[in-house]
Order: sequence, then structure tokens, then C-alpha cells
Amino acid sequence: MNSILITGAGSGIGAATARTLAQRKGIRVMLMGRREAPLREVLSSLPEGGSHMMVSMDVSDAESLQTWLSGPEAALDRHPLVGVFANAGVGGPNAFGEGDRWDEIIRINLTGTYNTLMCCKPHLDLSPGVKHAVVTSSVLARFGVPGQSAYVTSKTGLLGLVRSLAVEWSPQGVMVNAICPGWVDTEMAQDSIQAMADAQGISYEASKAQQEAILPAGRISTPEEMAQWVNFLFSGLGDGEKEARVETLTGQALDVNSGSWMG
Repeated sequence: MNSILITGAGSGIGAATARTLAQRKGIRVMLMGRREAPLREVLSSLPEGGSHMMVSMDVSDAESLQTWLSGPEAALDRHPLVGVFANAGVGGPNAFGEGDRWDEIIRINLTGTYNTLMCCKPHLDLSPGVKHAVVTSSVLARFGVPGQSAYVTSKTGLLGLVRSLAVEWSPQGVMVNAICPGWVDTEMAQDSIQAMADAQGISYEASKAQQEAILPAGRISTPEEMAQWVNFLFSGLGDGEKEARVETLTGQALDVNSGSWMG
């Protein structure tokens, strides 16, 4: 049975991806996140008999992450690591001065993803065949918005990280790609929409409708839709799977954003 690590697995896209991947034969899902209670809830929703597991950990702590991956609890000697979904991240505004969240957002979104990939790489190398690393960036890596310089910078930086590691790792059999979601119906997005509603003195529903009205697809995405894209990038990693394998797509960013950016 092969392992796939998912960070930020306690909610949103990470949780939906865990539930999707856990349906596949031969896949052991490893849930990682900072909050234990949501992880336990996701773990309890996964099919029994898959040896799925969880660990509460902050991806910005590279030393702890590295130690855990090499330890007996992760058991990667018995269940080889063939994929990693570096999805953990935080959102929200920042402003220069006292209380600026710049360091926090960059540390978790950009440095945390870097830590995750680098700590996983030695374990990916031990698995034969093609392996996959997938990163959650954002449509905001494609254009800027006011008041969120840290978030936009962190998500844009992830695309540079993906391109660089794709050049380094693909010859060794590790494909590295990103997804760039637009609005997705997650807790983070709901908080953003509510903040915009509060600023305008309108309801959440009215604020959401404003955002959906400017999307060519006419609606925001669901976490389950994003999970299907990640599942596609992880094609062929289970035991005895017969579907087409994704073995040459690397260094790419999949723009799954309801048409809000068409570059």
C-alpha cells in the first residue's frame, strides 16, 4: 500500500482530497494539519481498512516534520511515499506596521510548503516509478488584489518554487505541479466573502452573489471539484490501477478558477 501525504487536511480542499484519494485501491492517506479535532473528523469519515492516519503538526517546523516522516509512526518503510499534496495555508489581509501578518502568512504558505516538499523528497526518492508533488497556489498568483500583499506574494512564490523543483526533480521521477483555484466554497473563502459583506453593509448571500456574477462560470467551485483535479495529477499511484498515468506533466499550474483568469 502506497502513501500520499496531505497537509492542511482538516478542512476545505485538503479534506475533500483526502476523502477522494481514500476511495482508491492501494492508497494510504496521511492527514496533516495544525488542529487535531478537524483531522480526527476527516479521518473518521474515511473508509475503514486503509491504514489511513493523521498527525497534528505545523509545516513551518521543518525539524519536527523531518523527524516525524523518518519515524515509526509514519511507517514509510512499509508504506512507500509516492505523493505529497502540499496544501496547508492561511489567508486574510495584512498591512504594514504593528500587527502586520506578513511574516505569518509567508512562513506558513511559502516556507511551510517548501519545508513539506523538501522533507518529503528523500522518501519519494525511495519509491520506484513516477511520483507526484502537488502544491495549492491560487488564482491570486495570477493577479493582485489590494490589502493582501502577503497572501498574493506567497501564492505567486509557490509557482516559482514549483517551476524550479520541477526542473530539479523531474529527471529523478518526481513530477511537481500546482493547482491555482479561484473562489472555492471553503472556510477561508467564506471568511473573505463575509469581510467584504461587512465592509459594504450587505448580507453574506449578496456579497457572494456579487463575486459569482463576475465569474464566467457563474458560480464558485466546491472543494470536491478541486479534489478531482488533485486526484487526476495523482493518477496511477495506487496498486494495480489501470487508468492512464500522469507521468510527463510537470512544472505546470492548473488554473481551475471558474474562468476568473484566462492567461
